[in-house]
Amino acid sequence: MKPALRSFLFVLAGISILIIIYVFYTYPFRADLVDVLIFLALSWILEALPVKIPGRDMTISVGFIISYAGILLFGAPFGILMDGIGSISPEELNLKRYPLRHFIFNRAMFIISAGVSGILFESLNGPNIPFGWYYFLLSLGIAVIYWLINVTLLSMVIAIDKGRSILNTWLYYISNISVITYLLHFVLALLIAQSYRSSGPITIILYMVPIFIARYLFILTGEINKTYDQAISTLIKLLGVFDSYTSGHSLRVAQISEDIARELGLSEARIEKIRNAALLHDLGKIGLPINILNSPRPLSQEEWELIHRHPEVGEDISKEVSRFKEVPRWIRYHHERYNGNGYPDGLKSTEIPLESRIIACADTFDAMTTDRPYSKRRSIKETKEELLKVSGSQLDPNVVEALIRVIEKDSSIYGKDTIKEDKINS
Repeated sequence: MKPALRSFLFVLAGISILIIIYVFYTYPFRADLVDVLIFLALSWILEALPVKIPGRDMTISVGFIISYAGILLFGAPFGILMDGIGSISPEELNLKRYPLRHFIFNRAMFIISAGVSGILFESLNGPNIPFGWYYFLLSLGIAVIYWLINVTLLSMVIAIDKGRSILNTWLYYISNISVITYLLHFVLALLIAQSYRSSGPITIILYMVPIFIARYLFILTGEINKTYDQAISTLIKLLGVFDSYTSGHSLRVAQISEDIARELGLSEARIEKIRNAALLHDLGKIGLPINILNSPRPLSQEEWELIHRHPEVGEDISKEVSRFKEVPRWIRYHHERYNGNGYPDGLKSTEIPLESRIIACADTFDAMTTDRPYSKRRSIKETKEELLKVSGSQLDPNVVEALIRVIEKDSSIYGKDTIKEDKINS
């Protein structure tokens, strides 16, 4: 574990302990044992059924509905109890698969989110305000604060762990959470709280159907993304059957493109799209004769014309498989040159999308540092020298500089066998 991450977790754990002490010392515990057991049972059931977001290192649980309803009903101490204990999922208890630091972070994150929002709710006399517009707006505001704290802490720990920009990581996770779905969760929590207050525990049963409908909406969204990602994975594997070099090359170019984009300070959402385009950039080579692709001799004019068509073919195919509408266009232009002498459209300089310029640079780097039928790999030193030679003519100088900075940090990560197939869906 990185020292910075360890320190961050210690700080979060310390803050969560202070919040627990403050809340339980300051505010009354308004629930009885039956209330605690009912809410804990529902929370554990929902936490045991998280929804995995395909292609992203995250899961979403609808357990927030129950925990936030608890805050609205019984105040801050009950909210901390629900988020501290009720949010424990079966996966977290599998310490062989999930390190203890995951458990510590999750507990601290949820306690801080529930504690801060609960303290604000108590401070504004929320538990004693009758239902109405003021109560609704107050509850909505507290829910937004809960959400922002949760996403911010999650973004911070991921950014520290992976050495990324905290702001870019935060924006990425914010953009991947549906505001409409979150508002649906808030409304359900509000309805459950008010119904429970007026009619008792029996009303919880009535709301289990809409809660599972909300979960199903998450699943549907995930399945759509999963279908696209599986299509990409299948095509990359097909490339491997057709031409093992092109398949491995695509995986490596995707990783290098991702690192260049991050070095340039692009957003995580944009980086995800660039990686997607880089994975598919040579898709247009499907169907090209293998003797042309791996020919050790100079190609004829007719053979070059076939090769020059692959960005356009890749553009057409990627329109059917990529969930990002920009990706086909970036694939089309990944063989354009900075000086305008590339193909298929002869674009130059900033006429070429930055994303295509990034992929072109990563493509060139990998071509020079791997063995091909018609050329032997070059050393990192030789490759850097060649990149500087073609900077400003074939490649974008700013992108070349970013790649060189990435290489100088750790060139060993770009060895021939270091990019594994499990990266396909990341």
